[in-house]
Amino acid sequence: MQTTPNNSKALAIITYITFIGWIIAYMLNNKQKNSLVSYHQRQALGVQLIYFSIAFLITLTGLPSLQVLFLGVFILMIIGISNASNQINKPLPMVGTYFEKWFESIV
Repeated sequence: MQTTPNNSKALAIITYITFIGWIIAYMLNNKQKNSLVSYHQRQALGVQLIYFSIAFLITLTGLPSLQVLFLGVFILMIIGISNASNQINKPLPMVGTYFEKWFESIV
């Protein structure tokens, strides 16, 4: 699948929608890299890892009050989807610049 501007926008959005969406976008973007998709894959991977870390922490501690942290993850996802739909390469608040550094070699 060749990445056209419309495809790249769709793939950038899909990366934020579950880990399966991230894997699909990774596989489709792997052959012919698109900078928009790669950027949002790094951002979305960080958001997904935060989500899994919070879920693990809740399971480990048994504190359901930590579920309020999922609201922050949801907000980051909405911001990321908004940036992807507007085709903007802007880091997510507070954590996006770290994701760029940490996942530079992965995507």
